[in-house]
Amino acid sequence: MGNKIKITVFTPVYNRGYCVGNVYESLLRQTFKNFEWLVIDDGSIDNTQEVIRNCISENKIRIRYIYQKNGGQHRALNRAIQLAEGQLLMIVDSDDDLREDALQWIDHYEQTIHGKKGFAGVSGLRCNRDGAIIGTAWPDKRISYMDITNIERYKKNILLGDKAEAYYLNVLQRFYPIPEFEGENDVEKGVLWNRIANAGLKIRWFCQAIYNCEYLEDGMSTNIFANYYKNFNGYSLYIREFLKYDIGLLRKIKTAIVYCETARKRKYSVVQIKKYLDIPIYFAFAAYLFSFFSPLRFRFKTT
Repeated sequence: MGNKIKITVFTPVYNRGYCVGNVYESLLRQTFKNFEWLVIDDGSIDNTQEVIRNCISENKIRIRYIYQKNGGQHRALNRAIQLAEGQLLMIVDSDDDLREDALQWIDHYEQTIHGKKGFAGVSGLRCNRDGAIIGTAWPDKRISYMDITNIERYKKNILLGDKAEAYYLNVLQRFYPIPEFEGENDVEKGVLWNRIANAGLKIRWFCQAIYNCEYLEDGMSTNIFANYYKNFNGYSLYIREFLKYDIGLLRKIKTAIVYCETARKRKYSVVQIKKYLDIPIYFAFAAYLFSFFSPLRFRFKTT
């Protein structure tokens, strides 16, 4: 492989000058060195650019900084897939950081995949600042890794919650771009992950916490339902495709109900919901009715 970069660590940023330095510091501590840090600034108006320029000036790791007009994380990811030079691409959000052996574990488990055919990449676990694992518990402590698709996680009800994936760049390039809608700044990255999974490509999920995360008040995870409201076409695309996958009937019902809660706030009718999701009218009607009795997990303002 010569000097080919193994991993591109991609960080999308928007007005995160106050915390993106933590990502940089965690990359300096990595025991695995064959990586690059690709930062795509989505139109920041704070000191983010200055912070990254200072990191670059230290010349300690390979860093590429790209500034673009504000368009949302999905547009930044589309561009990252175009520009990345690593064999694998791993997203590390600007308010998170990696444990010092994170990239070492990524490289280790990637090398255990013989032939690579049928695989989209590898993934470790995320944890919060207190060390608690994000999502459901590892299903079987007797095994160190599992090979299943992203969609199979939902069908089997295992390995749920955010994870620390590193996808093969050539796989991402086969399935991107994430669709873009004029006037909207967010489409779930899950559209891309699920399309890859629907093609039968597996992830090697391993039982090792490698990624420290924090859900800040100004972050997309905290404001997820307000985001769905503002970017309804992108949200509808994600749900419409998700409901067509083999994820189990109960999960389909719950997903449709949550979608209807947001649709109702936008004054959408049952007929419109049926059209947006491309589902039978009886399914749309039932989900619409049940949405009145299942309040959103997060309260949000629509203005």
